[in-house]
Amino acid sequence: MANLKENLFLLQQHYLERLLVLALEIMDEEARPLGLTINWSKTKIQTMFDPAPVGNQVTINGHSVEVVESFPYLGSLIHCTGDSTLEIKRRVSIT
Repeated sequence: MANLKENLFLLQQHYLERLLVLALEIMDEEARPLGLTINWSKTKIQTMFDPAPVGNQVTINGHSVEVVESFPYLGSLIHCTGDSTLEIKRRVSIT
């Protein structure tokens, strides 16, 4: 039964990753005729799985996009678990 759960988890992870890549490909294609471009060097994909498969890269329309566990957004560190402990530690070390 544990093997089945693990296989279903991996299948779900693969499906969600593929769905996100497809959504980004469509967004890129729809933005181009409007003169808009995605800055692929700043684009990151945050995984929602813990532990995160950090260091993975996904290719979207020929551009490599990094899969990350956490990233800064509007001055706050957003972590895949939703836990704010790392953000609190980061802020305390700044002051």
